[in-house]
Amino acid sequence: MIKRTIAIYRRVPTSFARDVLLPLVITRVALTLVAWLGFRLLPLSSGFPLSWEIGKDGAVHRTTTGAPSAHSLINMWSRWDSGWYLEIAKSGYNYEPGKPSGAAFFPLYPAVTRAFQSILFLPKTDLWYLVAGLAVSNISLLVTLAYLYVLVRLEYNDDVARRAVFCLLLFRTTFFLSSVYSESTFLALSISSFYYARKAHWIAACVLAALAALCRSQGIILLLPLLTEYFAQRKLNWRLVRWDIAAFGLIPLAVFAFAAYLHWRFGSWSTVFHAQQPWGRRFLAPWYTLSWVLGHISPLTPASHDWLDLGFFALLVAASTAARMWLRVPYAVYLWTATIFFSCWGMLGSLPRFVLVVFPVFILFALLCEKSRAFRLTYLTVCSMLSALLFVMHSQWQWVA
Repeated sequence: MIKRTIAIYRRVPTSFARDVLLPLVITRVALTLVAWLGFRLLPLSSGFPLSWEIGKDGAVHRTTTGAPSAHSLINMWSRWDSGWYLEIAKSGYNYEPGKPSGAAFFPLYPAVTRAFQSILFLPKTDLWYLVAGLAVSNISLLVTLAYLYVLVRLEYNDDVARRAVFCLLLFRTTFFLSSVYSESTFLALSISSFYYARKAHWIAACVLAALAALCRSQGIILLLPLLTEYFAQRKLNWRLVRWDIAAFGLIPLAVFAFAAYLHWRFGSWSTVFHAQQPWGRRFLAPWYTLSWVLGHISPLTPASHDWLDLGFFALLVAASTAARMWLRVPYAVYLWTATIFFSCWGMLGSLPRFVLVVFPVFILFALLCEKSRAFRLTYLTVCSMLSALLFVMHSQWQWVA
């Protein structure tokens, strides 16, 4: 088995193995080891009253401790929203007005997880559904890194592409990309969509963007930056517009299809919005959200996440401003669109995780690493420590994003 693995590795192109595959393996192994040591050396009580774990029998059981009693390598990557994806993959959608429900989560990731589990004829237990979800997430992460690398190489040199990969793998919430979460699948679809847009393969780009819109709600915001890329390649000349522009309709159509499904199941077109309300999210104009956040922000304490969320919002605004000078216009449009979208939900909660899927941020970080050795060392040191610390907390049911 080891010899076969080494033989396969040697067939991989050197640049891909060195710049993508090796950093992926090293960072994931390091995070796994850190969380495993945390279970044994720094056990924490659960910070969530409805916390659960996969027990020795392969089923979900309630727990009051952060460190799992069995299946450590599965449980550490299966926390918080992983339970919702597990429920949807197993049993489909449920919705009860006013209560948290699976209808708040878009369908592509749990559907692919269920398909993966079925195709491989895995046992239909909670354990193996989560194993399937982990496989989907990590395969998606590999695809993400590959497309990020080749996309950045279209604009810059190999060093910038390599550093963009490192910046993503070391970001403080990078562990969500390998967890039973939809972030890595969304990133794989959105980055590959931009790559094929740069290559002027518009049907492929729009199909991938539509799939991204079925993966996470922010997939809808891919429409504007991709349209910007389309018209930029045509030098804003309407005479050069072709029939392929109709493919952009697939992106809102995907969101409409999910809303129509929820309407068919639960009798309301607004289910897709109402399902967010138990988490405190409601659709508002950005200025209302920001005024509410600033007016209700909690005191700065180790348990408070409001200031951290606000800090990441400031990071998005700064990145969006800098993008106009440092990046291509479609990336700047994507950053500003994401900034506005994330500020339209009445709160900024989970923003450190949401920033993870806005990939132009990591191209900016890579350019800064290229220009400044001090920034490169600071990013490497601080993000490595924070991602390790936060994963130890997350793996033991402490809220981080």
